[in-house]
Amino acid sequence: MNVSKPTERQTNQSSIKLLQIMECLAEQRTPMRVQDLAKKVNMTQATVLRYLYALQDAKYIYQDTETSRYALTWRVCRLSENLNSFLSLRNITTPFINSLANTLSLGVCLVVNQNDECMYLDCIDNPNSPTLQRIGKKAPLHATGSGKVLLSQYTDLQLKEYMENKGLTKYTEHTTIEPDILREELTKVRQQGFGMDEQECELGLRCISMPLRDYSGNIAAAMSVFGRLDDMCDQRIHAEIYPALKEAAATISSRLGFAPDDGESQAQIKTTGGAK
Repeated sequence: MNVSKPTERQTNQSSIKLLQIMECLAEQRTPMRVQDLAKKVNMTQATVLRYLYALQDAKYIYQDTETSRYALTWRVCRLSENLNSFLSLRNITTPFINSLANTLSLGVCLVVNQNDECMYLDCIDNPNSPTLQRIGKKAPLHATGSGKVLLSQYTDLQLKEYMENKGLTKYTEHTTIEPDILREELTKVRQQGFGMDEQECELGLRCISMPLRDYSGNIAAAMSVFGRLDDMCDQRIHAEIYPALKEAAATISSRLGFAPDDGESQAQIKTTGGAK
C-alpha cells in the first residue's frame, strides 16, 4: 500500500468548494438563486446544488419556499460561539510569546486597544531590564510601538478625535507631541508593517511591534518585542528580532483567519535612531 508523505498531501477540493459556497452565501444580504451562486463561485449549477443539498440536510442553509433561493441559517453562528468559548486571542498567542521571549531573551507583550489606550493582555518582562509593563496595565497609544500599530488603522477623523480627547502627552524627551509628525509616523507604520518605540514612553527602552490581523483584515491586537538599547540595536533588530517577530505575527494572523492578498507587498525593515 502506498502512503503519501505529508509534503505530498493533496488538497481536498470538495472541502474547498463547500467553504467557497458558504462564504459566498455569508457575504450576501439576501437569499441567492442557484444560477447566481454558481456564477459567483465559478461552478456548474449541478455541482452547487449537490453541496446545497448537503448543507441543507445539515441545517446550515435553508431554501425559501416562495423564491427557491438559498441562505445560511443561524446554525453557522454556533461554530463561532464554540470557537470563542475556548480559543481566545491569548490562547493563540501565548506559545508564540513564550517562544520569542525564550529565543531572544527579551521582553514580549500582547497589546489591545481599550478605550483609546494600550492595554497589556499578556506580557513577559525582560529579566535583564525590568519595565513598567504589566498584564492589565495601560499605556498611551501615541508613545508606544504597539500603540502606533493600533493607531495606524484609525481614520483621519478618528485620529483627530483621539488627539483632541487624549492629547499628546510628553513622557520623555523623545515622545512625539506634534500632530503632523505623528501622522507621518503612522503613515510609515502602514507602509513598513511595524511600529517602533524609540524611548518615547520609558527612557532606555526600545521596542518593535507588529499587527495581528483577524479574518476581516482589521488589526485585532499588536505584539511587541522590547528591551534595553544595547539589546535592541539596529543590526540585531534587522537580522534576528524582526524576522522572528514577523513570522510569529504572520502565523498568529493566519490562525485569526487573516488571508493576505496574493500581491500584498512585504515591508522591508528600516530602523532609525536608538543604539547602533
